[in-house]
Amino acid sequence: MAGRRPKVHLPYAEWPAADRELWQRAFRSDDPFDGGAGMRLAKTSKQRYLVGWRRFLGYLALEDPESLEIAAGNRLTGERVYRFVEHLRRTNGAHSVAIQVEAMYHAVRVMMPKRDWTWLKSIKTRLHAAAPPYSAKGPAITSMMLVDLGLALMAEAQGAEDRSLSMANAVRYRDGLIIAMLGFIPLRCRNVASLEIGHTFVKEGNGWAVVIPIDETKSGKEPIDFAIPPLLLPNFARYLDCVRPRLLRGAPCAALWVSPKGGALAYSAFGPILARHSTRRWGIRVAPHDVRDAGATQWAIAAPDQIGVARDLLGHADLRSTTRHYNRARGIEASRALAGLVAQLKKRGAVLGRGRR
Repeated sequence: MAGRRPKVHLPYAEWPAADRELWQRAFRSDDPFDGGAGMRLAKTSKQRYLVGWRRFLGYLALEDPESLEIAAGNRLTGERVYRFVEHLRRTNGAHSVAIQVEAMYHAVRVMMPKRDWTWLKSIKTRLHAAAPPYSAKGPAITSMMLVDLGLALMAEAQGAEDRSLSMANAVRYRDGLIIAMLGFIPLRCRNVASLEIGHTFVKEGNGWAVVIPIDETKSGKEPIDFAIPPLLLPNFARYLDCVRPRLLRGAPCAALWVSPKGGALAYSAFGPILARHSTRRWGIRVAPHDVRDAGATQWAIAAPDQIGVARDLLGHADLRSTTRHYNRARGIEASRALAGLVAQLKKRGAVLGRGRR
């Protein structure tokens, strides 16, 4: 490392060889008795854990480079974790610190599953508990607001003919469709980012559906299966036929959501997309977790006698089920119910919030 300043996130290629071997071993499936949980992780969780360990190694490269010569299990001590937390606090809020330490903990758990990491789990739990609760004083965000904002953005981007669609308008249209879809289907952003045409975004008859298998969900207990509502089918048709090819500029890519760089839209881009457009239109910064709250809020406002549907819509891991097929049908019915509710409200002109009139 001498001769140049290390990066805050130590790239995988620069990890100690033993750390790379631990990471690779965690995802090998040739030893079913190894005890590791890595092979069962969703892709987005794997990436999050990798970033967590990469961030810890980056800190060590900056502040304690000699420790990189120590075996990973012996290197990870309470004292080093304490100093790492203090390092993170210089540039991060309490929630971000807790999230990053949690990602590091999960990385350790899959890399070295036979060791006792109870003490590290206790640290990450205390960090979460000590973080101040998110403020609930701001105005409630509803599904209607998200749908109206998304439709407004797409309408503004649709002024030009498809053959002369500017890149700025293509990006605006994509952002609007993402936001409108989240108004109907409040997925976690990691699931939205990982959607692939023909794999998790599939053609069903004359429509489209989001079908995410169990091993790619956060809970790992139930699949996610939502139908794209009829209201958005023309918008998805235009996105797939015109907007997406414009963004890709001929580059091959299976991801549903793509960027002007000619590849998949990064998971880290979805939060800023929501924040940017909501702040400009409403003066409210909408975060990814607000999208899921919006679905439940919409039911509480417009159909309080059916609030139980919100649990099925959000696909919480603690839902009690009878059969896998019943769970699947329940998620589909919940998404259709929300789509129907929004359609009824729009027909009555009951536009909630300051979205498109």
